[in-house]
Amino acid sequence: MPEPTNVAERAQDIRDLRGQISELRDHGQEILFRETSPARKKVPIYSLVDGEEIYIPVNLLERTLEKRLPDGKFMFTARQHEAPEYKRGNVKCFLHPESIERAVLDEVGLTGITCNSAHLRSAHSKRIHALHRHSQEWAAYQEHMENQKETERNARQDAQLEATLAIARAAGTVKE
Repeated sequence: MPEPTNVAERAQDIRDLRGQISELRDHGQEILFRETSPARKKVPIYSLVDGEEIYIPVNLLERTLEKRLPDGKFMFTARQHEAPEYKRGNVKCFLHPESIERAVLDEVGLTGITCNSAHLRSAHSKRIHALHRHSQEWAAYQEHMENQKETERNARQDAQLEATLAIARAAGTVKE
């Protein structure tokens, strides 16, 4: 077997070996593979779904590489060439300095708060990113948007009522 080039590949090799030696457990013995270095550095792994590079702490590496997709295949790999090519998105976080929401955010009072995420994959990813990474700012933005919609809704209803009353006045059925 070729020498692993990084910690993540080594953890994946351990995962794969664990599956190959499972028959040894029938003899009452257990083999434990664990790296015990004190540093909590982050290493890259790659999603086997979309090829996204994800950095995770070494202490979570073993558990993360064990995760499986609903079809039973592994969810992550340490080897980039085993993952599909990652295609970056072009949707910006709502807090990005160049986002279309920036004018509204300045109005809400979130002028100084920014996020440099500019490669989210979709509007759904943008919303999930906002919920998990910027929950308070997202809540303030959503509250402002709801208040704005309510104001517009009330203005529309008032205009509709006024138009109805104007028609009724013109017909002579309503007096001022």
